[in-house]
Amino acid sequence: MNKYQRIVVIVAAVNIALMLFFPPFLDNPIRRGVMPSFEGFYPLVSAFDGKRIHNELLTLQIMFVVINGLIAWLLLDRRTAKGGVPEFRYMRAICIFLAANFALLLAFPPFESYASMVKFEAPSFDGFYFVLGDKRNRNIFIPLLYLETILVVIDALVIWLLFNTVQRAELSARERILELAQALPPEQLAEVSKTLGYKAILPENGEAGHHEQHLGAGPDRRKYRDPRFRGPERRAGGDRRIKARTA
Repeated sequence: MNKYQRIVVIVAAVNIALMLFFPPFLDNPIRRGVMPSFEGFYPLVSAFDGKRIHNELLTLQIMFVVINGLIAWLLLDRRTAKGGVPEFRYMRAICIFLAANFALLLAFPPFESYASMVKFEAPSFDGFYFVLGDKRNRNIFIPLLYLETILVVIDALVIWLLFNTVQRAELSARERILELAQALPPEQLAEVSKTLGYKAILPENGEAGHHEQHLGAGPDRRKYRDPRFRGPERRAGGDRRIKARTA
């Protein structure tokens, strides 16, 4: 399990725990012959007061989270030849995943129940149906669709923040290690750069250039290739700061 898969598992587990602590409940109709319908989401302790849990809706919710988590797990289950996690544009992947979830929610929205012919009743949730099916003339149950959309958006934002934090921490650690490795011999420096995924740029004589540090001057950042930059390397030549000091 890599670090990105671990984030997906944690987010999916939190979603399932939230659904179990606040499950959907059925109402208790007073009239005889009236089937119980969806009433709302309440804390789990409400079940001790005689309320019944809407097991079908709760099962659909958990299945939706599990399927999303499983798909994300399989897509993130990639390894390089050296066993590391390959770099990917997680922002684009999250946007595609978000668009796919929205398309599924809008293609099978929750619909309201049929209006009673005997006595006026407040509309309630009846089920999920295809939006272009034979039930398309019925009203969509907006409260449940709104909750589904909010949950999907929150999950996408949380995963994006966690992915961004993990990648920034990894890049910062690599850059810090590479800065500490500048004092190593050229052979060891090249090996460290290769291990971290950077391209070390050494002088033609094979020796790393060491120059006296002073205020306002740091190590030459052109000595390695930034892995976040995917385009061709346009920087060339030596460090002009050294030439200016020697002139």
